[in-house]
Amino acid sequence: MPRFFVPPSQIYDDEIVILGDDARHIISSLRMREGEEITVCDMNRRDYFCRISTAFDGLVRATVLGEAPSKTEFPMKIRLFQSVPKGDKFEYIVQKSVEMGICEIIPVFSARCVVKPELTREAKKLERYRRIAYEAAKQCGRGIIPAVCSPMSFATAVGACCADGTALICYEGEHNFSLRQAFEARKSDRATPISFFIGPEGGYSEEEIELAESVGIRPVSLGNRILRCETASGFALACAAFAFEL
Repeated sequence: MPRFFVPPSQIYDDEIVILGDDARHIISSLRMREGEEITVCDMNRRDYFCRISTAFDGLVRATVLGEAPSKTEFPMKIRLFQSVPKGDKFEYIVQKSVEMGICEIIPVFSARCVVKPELTREAKKLERYRRIAYEAAKQCGRGIIPAVCSPMSFATAVGACCADGTALICYEGEHNFSLRQAFEARKSDRATPISFFIGPEGGYSEEEIELAESVGIRPVSLGNRILRCETASGFALACAAFAFEL
């Protein structure tokens, strides 16, 4: 069943109004008509099962048939502090991380990033990343639209992360503490947020690891193999799904 997001202001007692691009997509691309059914999410983990009552001129009205909590979210909030890779790899990371259940993605410029921040270009990229997150959330049935935040430096990211929850920095130089051990240590905790730091193509510098450790961010190993930066985030999220969902 096609799925769409609307803000709470467009949800009434027994009717939901869909506007803009999504309404045009329903009418022109999907060619849906009165009587057909769709799922609408309020962006806050609640799904509404609806039947289209009117569809014309960029506006769709749908009658609410029922509602239920979304079943596609992790029990805790998971954030990804992802160092920005070169090329279009970050787009892939955004798409797959959303599919895997991330709640928030923060682009980070760390010491070994090949790409350097340019304000004009970053604003355009951010708009595209958010659109990718939105489309991925619709495709995989998410109960929220994961946020893609403005880029920040590694030092700023470390400071922003350490306020709450479990913070883990994935580091190929860590050989004594694995991601599995980190999850086992908090197996019964299904509420406290988890934050992952994933480095760029060249990995993290020793100084960055020391800075992270100084504020309580724990280095963890992702196993015996060194993963590409665009693989590591999906691997970490898959491990989280196994530990807390399956």
